[in-house]
Amino acid sequence: MVTSGITKFRYSVIFTAISMLAGLMLEGWKMNPYKLTTFDSLMIPVVAILVTLSICSVLAIPVSISNISVASLIGASLSLNTQINQSFLSITFLAWLLTPLIAVYLTQAIYLVLVKLFSMIRINSMYLFTRLTIYLATFYGAYTISANNLGFMLLMLAENSISMYPIVFLGVFMGAFFFSEKISYIIGERLAILSPVKLSSSLLSSSILLWILTQISIPAALTQIMLGGLIGAAFSSPISIINVRLLGKLLGSWIASFLLGILFSYMLGVMLK
Repeated sequence: MVTSGITKFRYSVIFTAISMLAGLMLEGWKMNPYKLTTFDSLMIPVVAILVTLSICSVLAIPVSISNISVASLIGASLSLNTQINQSFLSITFLAWLLTPLIAVYLTQAIYLVLVKLFSMIRINSMYLFTRLTIYLATFYGAYTISANNLGFMLLMLAENSISMYPIVFLGVFMGAFFFSEKISYIIGERLAILSPVKLSSSLLSSSILLWILTQISIPAALTQIMLGGLIGAAFSSPISIINVRLLGKLLGSWIASFLLGILFSYMLGVMLK
């Protein structure tokens, strides 16, 4: 919303936080971390997740709660010699690889549909339709990332985590207000030069794919899926500009944060064993 110039940052934070709370309450319960591990207590990976997220947020490194969550579970499992569901882990890794590729083509399809709809709208209604499209894409994106990522992490803390929703909502709001502007600038403006419709197409396609993964309890990163969507949106027209150098840095930061999550969780498990 901020990248497209539709609204100011502080209003975008409020709208996004409300959308995330809705996703967490309505569909967060569908995530199940116990499909991945057999831990009696998940406090070690939870602490590792919070520390890793804090470091990456302060440094404005785009990361995913779901990726770091899985990494922390792997690290704790290695240190405590507990069993990991190898088949579910393999499916999760496969989903991480395939969804950005699918998003490339799904984004292009959604973009063509939106362009067709725009061609049927009167010019004096064009701005209103653009605003509605961006608000819809933003709501759905925040809704799905909260249901998937925060739902997965909350259920690591307790199976009955509804009482923690207000605390989580406050944390989401504060985190979005203090840290998300720089990260959204990196993803939304520096990576590729796109129109609001292309950005919305990318976000919608990524959110649809993340919602599908949520239904089968697979944790995934909206930002990583959206990376494929942004590339698909950029290539939907003959002239496209993609910051290849930044793309490489983003991929490197996601890999580094994943390894950091494994390492920190492993060390914490060894110290508390």
